[in-house]
Amino acid sequence: MEQAGAASSEEPTHTYVIPSKKIDDPMTLEKFKKSDAHKDLLGFIAMLAASVKNSRMSETPLPSSLEPLYNYLATLDQWIDEIPPVQQPMRFGNKAYRTWQDRVIKESDSMLAGIVTKSEAVAEVKSYLLESFGSYERIDYGTGHELNFVVTLLCLFKLGIYKQEDLKALVNKVFNRYLTLMRRIQLIYVLEPAGSHGVWGLDDYQLLAFLFGASQLVDNDSGYTPDIISSEKILGSEKEEYMYFGCIAFIKQVKKGVPFFESSPILNDISAVPNWGKVTQGLMKMFEAEVVGKLPVIKHLKFGSILNFDGK
Repeated sequence: MEQAGAASSEEPTHTYVIPSKKIDDPMTLEKFKKSDAHKDLLGFIAMLAASVKNSRMSETPLPSSLEPLYNYLATLDQWIDEIPPVQQPMRFGNKAYRTWQDRVIKESDSMLAGIVTKSEAVAEVKSYLLESFGSYERIDYGTGHELNFVVTLLCLFKLGIYKQEDLKALVNKVFNRYLTLMRRIQLIYVLEPAGSHGVWGLDDYQLLAFLFGASQLVDNDSGYTPDIISSEKILGSEKEEYMYFGCIAFIKQVKKGVPFFESSPILNDISAVPNWGKVTQGLMKMFEAEVVGKLPVIKHLKFGSILNFDGK
């Protein structure tokens, strides 16, 4: 995969643009599936997954190059404490979430200046990052928003801001910090799941988190097999080390009292798969089919000059 800046983005003639939607019907979706943008996106996700094989999150150091983005996510987490939920009659979609989003949007240019070292690219990268925190209008969150965060990382990688050697920490430190932030937002502001709920799909909110988490356990010396998720003791002791266990523990926390096979039938079935390599392969196929390949989800993804697709 070409790191953007290495060629075109370094040239004075390169023009960064505000990303816009390009996929609006089955025809453009099929063209996207055959495009370089599609290849870049899936290739980057496969690289991220491969980078964390046989790894533990606590044993992954945070490189100094990733500290600005990591600290930015930590700051957004602090803002949740400063903007508590408001009293309202409806159960889902607390309107304080929009107040939090307003602050994120207002501060975004100054905050991103320390992350996107090419100032002319800030607006383009910002478009994806802001999309990754959920929908301002619908007050919901789902796999399309999660995808936007990974596209943010892809942009920073293609710009040359992050390198190949940063990929493991991008997952085990930065993406995990994003995941922690989004769980707090989901709980505090009671965001609706966008699209399929876990009873019909994989999970109410995430998919890539499970893919990366399963990959951490491939060839892992812990000896854990997929059926270990039935052990509450292991989930409790290892959820901070392995992303997959953290995801399962979060579901059981949110849906306490509901049998796991009822709340999450697909994840329950996955626990019968013999090894994590097969789980990872299956989740990658599911991501390609259910997120990147589904028009209701992928039509919201925008394209600019870094992740480029003209849709014609």
